[in-house]
Amino acid sequence: MSANEALLDENFKRLGEGILDSKKRIALTKAIAVLQATIGQNWENPRFQISCNKAGQILLSPETSIPLHEAWLYKNKAALESVRDGIKEAGNGKARKIGSFAKYAKDVID
Repeated sequence: MSANEALLDENFKRLGEGILDSKKRIALTKAIAVLQATIGQNWENPRFQISCNKAGQILLSPETSIPLHEAWLYKNKAALESVRDGIKEAGNGKARKIGSFAKYAKDVID
């Protein structure tokens, strides 16, 4: 797996069998139903990262897109960790007002 792929859980559940059709497609109806029931989301057009190992196993990881102007956060580990810490603190009731940041509105972000 590459750096931006992650196996988050090794406990896979067999859902059945599938066979390729004449256009080399396979139905994922059962898998999508389990996914939607598990994470409680209903997508019209789900996206997946597709990974394959040397044993021929295929892993589909559900993905979502983020706006390009927000992608910098995921590339800046320190900033992302700071945001995650802030969210955790806010969830624990530790949020507090520290005033306006308007004076920084025109600052250039690296």
